[in-house]
Amino acid sequence: MSTDLLRQLAVGWEYAYLHEDWTTPLSELLDGLDAAAALRHPSGESRSIWAIVLHLSVWNENIVTRVLTGENADPEEGAWPPLPPDPDDTAWEAAKIRLADSFAAVAHMLETVTYAQIQDSPYGLPDLLCRYVHAGYHVGQIVKLRECLRV
Repeated sequence: MSTDLLRQLAVGWEYAYLHEDWTTPLSELLDGLDAAAALRHPSGESRSIWAIVLHLSVWNENIVTRVLTGENADPEEGAWPPLPPDPDDTAWEAAKIRLADSFAAVAHMLETVTYAQIQDSPYGLPDLLCRYVHAGYHVGQIVKLRECLRV
């Protein structure tokens, strides 16, 4: 049972950011977006695409840490990490790579852990499932930001 459930969880994770029939694949969504465009935001308090990319990265990394260590850890950089001091195209490329790596790390975790490890993590399966919704929400947010900003 748990092997089937883990496989279903892995497929579900892919649907949060990868499969075209559910969402715009994240790689497509960020393709062609330069640093200047990624820094734009529609109003004073809203987040930029770059900020969302960093936010998603730390929380994806965080669920892997929680499941693998069993510790109730929060992202060291905070929930919304600061933008780099020199937000140029090189730093933007690094942020996109970090995001892709963070999604891959969750996928790899789902292929290598047991269901018991997930359940024994600080908040169990609900914490993991929350990350699916979180990822899907922010991927959709990036879609809408690109539409709004025409980037």
